[in-house]
Amino acid sequence: MPKDAPPHSDVSAPRPAEALELPDHIVLVAKHIGINSGGEAIKAHQFARLLVENGVKVTVVTHERTVKGLGADQTGQTFHVVEDDGLQRFFWRVKPLRGLLDIHFHLMARRLIRRHVARDPKTTLHYIGPVSPVMPRFFPKGYDIVLGPLTGNIFYPPAFRERMSPEFRNGERFHAVAQKILGRIFPEKRNRARVVLVSGYERTRASLRMARVREEQMVDVVDSGVADRIRNRPRIEHRGPNPRFVCSGRMVDHKGVDLAIRAVARADPKVTLDVFGDGEKRAEWEALSRELGLEGRVTFKGWVASHDDLLDAFENYRGYLFPTLAEANGIVMQEAMMVGMPVITLNWGGPSMLADKDSAVYVEPLSQDHVLDGLAAAMTRLAEDPDHAEAISKRARRIAEARFSWEAVADSWLGACFPPKSEKGASGRA
Repeated sequence: MPKDAPPHSDVSAPRPAEALELPDHIVLVAKHIGINSGGEAIKAHQFARLLVENGVKVTVVTHERTVKGLGADQTGQTFHVVEDDGLQRFFWRVKPLRGLLDIHFHLMARRLIRRHVARDPKTTLHYIGPVSPVMPRFFPKGYDIVLGPLTGNIFYPPAFRERMSPEFRNGERFHAVAQKILGRIFPEKRNRARVVLVSGYERTRASLRMARVREEQMVDVVDSGVADRIRNRPRIEHRGPNPRFVCSGRMVDHKGVDLAIRAVARADPKVTLDVFGDGEKRAEWEALSRELGLEGRVTFKGWVASHDDLLDAFENYRGYLFPTLAEANGIVMQEAMMVGMPVITLNWGGPSMLADKDSAVYVEPLSQDHVLDGLAAAMTRLAEDPDHAEAISKRARRIAEARFSWEAVADSWLGACFPPKSEKGASGRA
């Protein structure tokens, strides 16, 4: 069940970066960086930006395609680039070999680091992406190394395993074997990483233990942050009855939008659901809505012009449905919490660690019927009880402001890796 105070659900801010004994130079190893290349790229971009603002020299080791697509000011950062080559293009063309692309990148990154980055006790290598706890990074010897945040090792709840695709099933089946074997062949996480940042909490810790990573190396942190433009939005206030609910994202199986649709059929007849997004399951889920007689209550909106337009639309709704079955983190939940939109989600995976029982509505994934009844009951109560919605909204906003701003996220990462200035020498780097 959701804890009363899971990691990072309290409202106290982490120690600010300026109070820490930071290294002079941090080398970020990130295959993707920037604001136009997805979540992992945004994480690296935001972290690099905040390091520069705190007076740290930043070098970025990344991929050529990322540098060509940078859409933001990278002032204060030096780049070393893994060039696109014929071998990578071959891996990409042969789908079963695409998993080798990340391995190739890290081998080339090691070569660049050895060539361009001097071994210096005031320099730290931070491997920030990808987030896989299994993939080897081929750390060069003689450097202070930080790894993460790592997440992954996320699969469907036991009651929903029959829905998993062959890819998910194979991932679950072979995860432990792969981690144990690779942990022995490449013991770098245990032997060379001073700190391993963990954003997948216990499921990722369990995976890392298989690779013989020590408990004292691992520190739990928030995986990602929320953009300032979202943080600066006023909180949505909830007054009077409001039976309108919303969900959004790619329409793929693990997002569980079909559960949201089925739950509407069990909720109060006034409850409606607007679904923003598109994907391979859209036609199937539109047919499901018609089959359940929900044409007037479930509306498929497609993609909106911009993310800001979607956030503007949130003001019309009472709550956000997020019945995802395999979410490593849940950035959309973080954003909803920041703007004060009550979230109804499953007590599973990343979402279970972002809030507490007073700042979101959690449903245990015990069975499909249990989930549908829980989602329906949550929608019905929120629709009819503005005081309940307002209490969740206020608590969610307080947690999000304290823990999900990029400044707070970066401070928590740095605080896990470097000692306070007052403790210089007492807990310095290895």
